[in-house]
Amino acid sequence: MIDPEQIHRFSPRDGDIFVVPEDTPVDLCKALAEAVAVANPGVKAIVFRGDFRRLTVGEMNAAGWYRA
Repeated sequence: MIDPEQIHRFSPRDGDIFVVPEDTPVDLCKALAEAVAVANPGVKAIVFRGDFRRLTVGEMNAAGWYRA
């Protein structure tokens, strides 16, 4: 279950990244992605488990996250 203290109100826009704790179950990540899609049709966002700052540039590039 998601800790209510970790939930904040968002107004998702295209390209937003939702970072959730690394131990968040995959089904809850999928539910969050679906909720964003229902609440804001057409918005493309990413749900990321863990600390994305640990990714290398190569890993980000492989995922399609190119640095500007």
